[in-house]
Formats: sequence, C-alpha cells, structure tokens
Amino acid sequence: MQFDVTTERILHAGIRLEFSLVPWDSEIFAFPVAQISAFEASSLDAASNALEAFERWRDRHEVRLVSCRLRHEALKESMLLEQRGFRFIEMVYRPRLSNLGATHFPAGDINIERAEAGDLPSLTDVAGTAFRTGRYYLDWRLDPAMNDQRYRTWVRNSFADPRHEVLKAMLQGELVGFFIVEKTADRGCYWHLTAVAPGWQGRGIGKALWQAMLARHRDEGLERVDTTISAHNLPVLNLYAKLGFSFPHADTTFHWLRDPGPAGSGDV
Repeated sequence: MQFDVTTERILHAGIRLEFSLVPWDSEIFAFPVAQISAFEASSLDAASNALEAFERWRDRHEVRLVSCRLRHEALKESMLLEQRGFRFIEMVYRPRLSNLGATHFPAGDINIERAEAGDLPSLTDVAGTAFRTGRYYLDWRLDPAMNDQRYRTWVRNSFADPRHEVLKAMLQGELVGFFIVEKTADRGCYWHLTAVAPGWQGRGIGKALWQAMLARHRDEGLERVDTTISAHNLPVLNLYAKLGFSFPHADTTFHWLRDPGPAGSGDV
C-alpha cells in the first residue's frame, strides 16, 4: 500500500490548516488514515472554506479515519471540527521535569539497559498488552486490536530509527518495563513511549522505575524530560505529580471516522 505523505497547507488571512496522510497508521488499519496537524481559525467564513477543501482532499484519498489534536484553549476550532462530524476522544497533558541535574533519587534495584535485537519479542509483547488509555483504544468505534498492533509496530520502528533509544528495565533478570527516548540538542529528552510490563502493574513498581530512568538521564548530563500522557491514565498522572513534573499545557484529541465497521454502522 503506497501513500503520499505530502503535507497540504491552507494559509491565508483568517485560517491556518495543515493535513496529511499517516502511512504508519494506514498500514496497520489497512485503510487510509489522515491527520490534521494544525488548525487555527480567526474567520468563520475562511474556516468553512478551508474545511470544505480538506473534506474534498479527504474524500479524494478515500480516508476513513482522521485525527486532530488542538491546544485545550482552541474552543472555536474544536466546535468547528465537531460541526464537521469530529468527536472528542481524550485530553492529553505534556508533563515536563526541568532542572534534572539538581534532583536526587534513591538508589534502587532496577537496571536500565539499552535493548538489543533479541529483546524485541519480549518488548513487543509488553507493548501489545500494556496500553489501555491510547486514543485508538478509547475510541469504541475502532477495533482495539489495532491499538495493540500500533504499539507493537511503534516499538519495532523505534529499533530502526537512529533518533530513538529503546531502553529496557530489568529487575532480578526479569523485564519490568521499557522506555523509548529521543534526546535533544539542548540537553533534554522526550519519552515517546513508556510502559510497565502487565505482570508488574499494580505492584508499586512504577515509581521506582520512573526514578531509575530519571537518575540515568541525570547521570547522562540531561537537564529536562518531556512526555505526553492521556488524562485517562490517572495513576501515571499522579506519579508524574509526585516526581515533580509540571504540566505546561494540555491538548484535546478529536477523531472523524467513516464507516466504523463491526463496532458501529454508517458515517459517524
């Protein structure tokens, strides 16, 4: 399946709208998936014309699923999307821990190591069962198996991405979790994906695991950690707060779905 990933842009007075196909999700779902990566509207007429142009593009590419994330204060844009059949799915927060060099974390028994190719089956097993607050899992109109496959694919792709570092967390020889990390030039890093192995969830391992990761980053000379988390994941939100993370802003996620299949019927 081939997809054109060119970003389309509508930029003029009163509107900014950017959108494209998403090839990785399209491969998993076996139908074209698109995203709106930017939407700002100060003119209702301009917004209406731009969204109509987007819908013509969407229909021409036979897109069945469109996702969009907006800053939480973008209420006008949110309502415009809802008028066009988009549905609110989740709110996500952007936790940040700054001044990492000044932090102190107690020594623990968890070892953080770079994952090797031989670890991939175990890591994808964790990825396929650990995430129950992802937006594709939350949207009841979609097959939850696709959510699980998406995270498995995410781990495999990260092994092949030179920007990403896949780290495994080991305790007494057992895999307890993993992190996918991308370091930045300004001594920061972004946690793309974090997971506790299902067999260790609910056993109080989370705080020790996150502390071990933060201690590793501090010892590497990093000063800041950023990540993204769904508001539905309350236990980990509370964990970030306990560890001293701040929450600079939040985004809202919307989905437009054509023909939801077995979980529903008709356009939604």
